[in-house]
Amino acid sequence: MGEALFGTDGVRGPAGIGLLAPDSVVRLGAALGDWLIAHGDAMKPALIGGDTRGSRDGIARSLATGLAARGIRSLELGVLPTAGLALLIDDYAASCAVVISASHNPAADNGIKIFTGHGAKFGDAEARFVEAHWRDGAAVTPADRDPRQPRDDGGERYLARLIAASGQPDLRGLVVALDLAHGAASVVGPELFRRLGATVRVMGNRPDGGNINQDCGSLHPAALARLVTGCGARFGLAVDGDADRSILVDEGGRIVDGDGILAAIAADAAERGRLPGNAVVGTVMSNFGLELFLKARGLGLVRTPVGDRHVSAALKERGLVLGGEPSGHVIFGSDLDYLGDGLYTAVRVAELLVRQEGPLSAAQRGFAPAPQCNTQVRVASRQPLPELPGFKEILSRSEERLGNQGRIVIRYSGTEPVCRVMVEGADATLVRTLTDELAGFLRRAIGAS
Repeated sequence: MGEALFGTDGVRGPAGIGLLAPDSVVRLGAALGDWLIAHGDAMKPALIGGDTRGSRDGIARSLATGLAARGIRSLELGVLPTAGLALLIDDYAASCAVVISASHNPAADNGIKIFTGHGAKFGDAEARFVEAHWRDGAAVTPADRDPRQPRDDGGERYLARLIAASGQPDLRGLVVALDLAHGAASVVGPELFRRLGATVRVMGNRPDGGNINQDCGSLHPAALARLVTGCGARFGLAVDGDADRSILVDEGGRIVDGDGILAAIAADAAERGRLPGNAVVGTVMSNFGLELFLKARGLGLVRTPVGDRHVSAALKERGLVLGGEPSGHVIFGSDLDYLGDGLYTAVRVAELLVRQEGPLSAAQRGFAPAPQCNTQVRVASRQPLPELPGFKEILSRSEERLGNQGRIVIRYSGTEPVCRVMVEGADATLVRTLTDELAGFLRRAIGAS
């Protein structure tokens, strides 16, 4: 059957080859056009945009060529965060938004994420339809001219949506440090906080097509921590390449991940009677310390599989308004159509700090993450883990050693050929030991040479 087109977060791979080779992307555009026609959306345009990778424009043109072969117009919005493109579907009376980005991955990678009306990510049924047409579709002759219709007002519309959703808080007097990862938020990020009155200190805002996520952004917040303490900022924000993640740094230079953000926002919302259901949605990777923090305040933690689409689905199904992942995806319910947006998350935190007249460290007081260790093993194949000889036995022994004071999560990545191992518990030394033992087993069993 060949390699699957869609992973857990759209199409992802090295730019220009394999799934993202020009002919493959053209066929994907045509297959998406088939889906739009089948759903009565052939007369509406499709939005296209993405982050700052040098490969983005070529992929966008190939995709638009495939769409044009099915009679579908494409509006090119240029560089915009993922949430921005998804949010603007209805603004442009469009059928869908196609985001060209590999998120936190290096510049050599790229990806394609598809959103339908009201910011909903392509589901499994939609992906199966498109993949079947992609496999069976005939080659499409490249167009002589670029079929995209450029629009230059996407950034303004996106900023207006964020400001309206946040209630336009007055951030005058607040100093904020931003690390934009040389990515999609390089222009709109500083502009957002300036319009709200904040004083902004910026790094990672000089994209050159090849430096996205390079030693900066949400995966590398150390430089931001130095900027925060050096300029006296109230807090710092580091986003990833497409700006859907937010990792914060408090006034003392300490890293605050998605769990810490959820703790601060949930505690404040509950105190003000603004946390329907008295619960927060996390994932299997959410730290046990967050669960204890919430429990001490009479609040619950609903866990889902890894992935922001699972968090969004649980929020909708349970009527809840706050959820997220340790990686920094934070979702504020219907505020932004159940989309995670790093800039919006930071605005909500900024508003909280101004209202409480305190630092970020105080906003999450009482939250103590349990010792946790994460590692990954590059794998040669994705064999079902329970079928690996000896896997069940070593997992059982490890869980017995942790007792009821910890958790183990082992899973394959949805976007890379790696298996991730997470162990957490009360004893940091034991957590590290078990992580090393489990990773060693996986390396011997299925590790890539």
